[in-house]
Amino acid sequence: MKNLDIIKGLVLMASALFFGCADGLDEGLDIEPTGAVSETVYWSSERDAVLAVNAIYNELDNTQSVIEFDGITDIGFRSASNVPTFNDVRLGEIDPSNATITGIWERYYRGIRKSNDVLANIDRVEDGDPSTMARLTAEARFLRAYYYMQLSSLWCNAPLILEPLDVNDQRPTNSKEELVNFVIDELDAIINSEALPLSYNNDNLGRVTQGAALATKARIAIRNNRFEEARDASLAVMDLGIYSLYPDYEELFQSAGQNSSEIIFDRQYAVGGSTYNNFGYSAASIGGNSTVEPMMGLFEKYEYIGPENPDDPYENKDPRWAYNVYYTGQPIGANTYNSWPTSATPDRVSGSEWATLYGYNLKKWVDYETFVENPSLGDVNMILIRYADVLLMYAESKIELNEIDASVYDAINQIRQRPTVEMPAITEGKSQAELREIVRDERVKELAFEGLRLFDLNRWQLGEEKVGLLQGMFYINESSGEWEILDYGQVAKFNPDRDYCWPVPQKEMDINDVITQNPGYTN
Repeated sequence: MKNLDIIKGLVLMASALFFGCADGLDEGLDIEPTGAVSETVYWSSERDAVLAVNAIYNELDNTQSVIEFDGITDIGFRSASNVPTFNDVRLGEIDPSNATITGIWERYYRGIRKSNDVLANIDRVEDGDPSTMARLTAEARFLRAYYYMQLSSLWCNAPLILEPLDVNDQRPTNSKEELVNFVIDELDAIINSEALPLSYNNDNLGRVTQGAALATKARIAIRNNRFEEARDASLAVMDLGIYSLYPDYEELFQSAGQNSSEIIFDRQYAVGGSTYNNFGYSAASIGGNSTVEPMMGLFEKYEYIGPENPDDPYENKDPRWAYNVYYTGQPIGANTYNSWPTSATPDRVSGSEWATLYGYNLKKWVDYETFVENPSLGDVNMILIRYADVLLMYAESKIELNEIDASVYDAINQIRQRPTVEMPAITEGKSQAELREIVRDERVKELAFEGLRLFDLNRWQLGEEKVGLLQGMFYINESSGEWEILDYGQVAKFNPDRDYCWPVPQKEMDINDVITQNPGYTN
């Protein structure tokens, strides 16, 4: 069930009432002076606090940040448009005026503003249940820390703002180290307070739990090479004993797998609240726009589990390839996917503005049977943290600390031998360097198009992996009769002196005299 208030429209109520003045809703009847709504109406009851905290959740990472982020790495391609988008990032042409990058920056800071308003005012509530009020405070602190984790990971340096600001206030840039230290200290305080529960009833699914706080600490620690902290936080999640791998990998990203024991934290959707087009990122033949396409870089990561067939390069691949990607010959809806240049279907490469450009289409997150009648009612939650990621973070941190033992192999092999995947186990006796490559590749195969590849490449300082010729599908060239890889001569670039940190948006530079632009970008 999906009954969390944040997806039932209460976000809009909270945003309109509590944050109305800042968003222009003080127009019309001038009963209260500007800024007085929150003073006289809000913070009189526990429900006010609930609504205000619910509004913070509305800024969580969404389909764009989960699905599209992998489209700007070596394993994906984000289609172009008439305005600056992630396509420019994919090609190494990012600049401070990029509208997509600006929108993400603004979304995180909206979440931070809402969190700061809650934390500055929640003590005004006099009749709230103490345990509930402590939990709501911890939720607001966690969400603020989550947004700063993302800012530190994408922009590196950004202003650290911990209280409501006047409209004319300006804040200087804080270093990445300062942001990371703040997030870890904040998460430690939340975890130690034990204000967050281990789980919720159906009415509150999607709220932050103790497990989410621990897993988020592991994530920011491993992103910043703090491997002891990552190890300990990951192990703490494992020791909770409440999470496990969902047996069906494909279903995990469909309606059947929602709110399963593998999910630690997600962005919730629901009909009647927030929904999206479940087919929108995928194939033209089911009404999609081919917005994000898997590329040959992903195909090459998946192992063969049998002999490689020269007449069919897709045979005997790791099953996760077929769960994540539509390729020619696969069922799609009531038909067969065919994107080859000779195809008579809507999926023929470059057959229309909605068709795939490079030949593959996204299958992960698509639930055809559930949404065939109305794809716009898509409400499959966007998974932000799941147990498989925790297992891989645990294994990686142990490998980097050179604490290689049976638990490392077990963590990796639990994922590889999930029912419906059943890949051969990694055998013991590997060197640290061998295991490092194994766990890095396992992250790609397991977590493809879950929005994590960009962060992994950045923290491993492997941004140049995406450099070079963009290559799409394997197909048979009708003229030669040979298997070929589709490309158009398009080349991606990466500047290691600049591109590990996104540029501060130009809009921010124009209004903030004390903020500092990241190195390598011109204003």
